[in-house]
Amino acid sequence: MADAKKKSVVLSAKSVTREYVDGERKLEVLKGVDLDVHEGEFVSIIGQSGSGKSTLLHLLGALDRCSSGSVRLKDQDYVGLSDAALAKVRTTQVGFVYQFHHLLPEFTALENVMLPGMIARVSQGAVAQRAQALLGKVGLAERLDHRPAKLSGGEQQRVALARALMNNPAVVLADEPTGNLDAKTSAEVLEFLINITVNEGKSLVMVTHDQSIARRANRCFHLQSGKLSSAKADPA
Repeated sequence: MADAKKKSVVLSAKSVTREYVDGERKLEVLKGVDLDVHEGEFVSIIGQSGSGKSTLLHLLGALDRCSSGSVRLKDQDYVGLSDAALAKVRTTQVGFVYQFHHLLPEFTALENVMLPGMIARVSQGAVAQRAQALLGKVGLAERLDHRPAKLSGGEQQRVALARALMNNPAVVLADEPTGNLDAKTSAEVLEFLINITVNEGKSLVMVTHDQSIARRANRCFHLQSGKLSSAKADPA
């Protein structure tokens, strides 16, 4: 993917650290991470298992708090926010996609996508209309009433993509979103993900071990020994 034109910074991490204390033992996972993500930019993060990639995503998405440093989403600095305020940021400004879809098995595809909107207390009519539109964008207009057990793995992940976009977030954070899929289905899901995020002006930050996916990003970073550095994916 070509380099993104310089646009406004949507998500910014400055000197972010994260450490965990277990008795007398201190584990430093992140050691001063800096990252700016621009509007409409696709950023990929690669690194070995256990390098802290998921920890970084959790901090960027207001799922966890930094030990030091700061994270800012648009004009909102996470530092000093209450738990309730952080929850509001997660609900209204961030979309999450994981390796496993985490759909509720008793709900239909439409109902699963509607959930974030209902949690945000948007009117049911507006939520249903947007959920239908999003499922149409990921090619599931004919599968609205199907429960997850009746959908393929790729279809389930596409429902999860639509759900992540329900509240029109500024940024989507994806943690190995194709890691549980075969190569063909993985490519299909990636195309849907790019089309409904970056191609519509949203920012996408993706953790992946897949070099071919990493190369699709506007910028690729390598997380190693708690430090984030600019990187190029390995040649195919």
